[in-house]
Amino acid sequence: MRKAMLLARLAVLVLVATSIAGTAAKAGAARNDATRFEQSQHQLLQAEIAHLAAAHEGAAVYAIGIAGWADQDVFSKELDGGLAAIGRILPIEDRTLRLVNNRNTIASLPLANQRNFADAVHAVAAMMRKDTDVLLLLMTSHGTPRGFALRPPSALTSELTPPEVAGALDKEGIKNRIVIVSACFSGTFVPLLANDDTIVLTAADAWSTSFGCAAERDWTYFGDAFFRLSLRPGTDLQRAFDNARVLIHGWELMDHAPPSNPQGHFGQALVAKLAPFFQTPSPAAP
Repeated sequence: MRKAMLLARLAVLVLVATSIAGTAAKAGAARNDATRFEQSQHQLLQAEIAHLAAAHEGAAVYAIGIAGWADQDVFSKELDGGLAAIGRILPIEDRTLRLVNNRNTIASLPLANQRNFADAVHAVAAMMRKDTDVLLLLMTSHGTPRGFALRPPSALTSELTPPEVAGALDKEGIKNRIVIVSACFSGTFVPLLANDDTIVLTAADAWSTSFGCAAERDWTYFGDAFFRLSLRPGTDLQRAFDNARVLIHGWELMDHAPPSNPQGHFGQALVAKLAPFFQTPSPAAP
């Protein structure tokens, strides 16, 4: 009897030891996966940074584009379309860095998370002439009253908050800023960012939702109205924004939807700095 009990206890000890070893192996594998993931993110971000062109004479415009929500392609589509529209009026070619949460780009572009955002701002700031150059930050995703939603593939949702965005830009000494936030409740970004050297455009006020983020769409309402239908060479940001507000209001009335009330702040020092980019070339003399 005693021998049988000893054998039973030994079997239990073996099972416990095996379980502990298996748990330790899984934890080790998880740590290795996390390390490889961090290394891949660093490499992807560095590849994006390496493609940035240095500034030349005159004001250069750098852009950071963020598509925050992995589960809906509308945001990555809007980011691409929005940057293309901006590229037709502002010289951001070869000076654009993308952070994208989308399963189709997880191996080719850095993810949109807080760490990559801070590192991207730091890298762009290192290339900018702070008194001359301009940073354009375009963000598109869902939003909450707390901030801009970030949801990488197979990860928990977090928020990039107004204090984090304003703090990162201020810490790096980026003076001239255009910040465009296409998300619900995005007006919450205006108070901390608005000043004479900053333009802030948002798809909604701080208390309202915005519309058009269905999976089958290429644009949200704001992106469609502003980037696709209003922003074009010879039209400055304020006129494009005012036109987009009218379009959005009409669409919301047709949908019987509550007004999103897009917000725009136009710092006059930056408006004056950008004015030459919106001047229509004079026709050639006959």
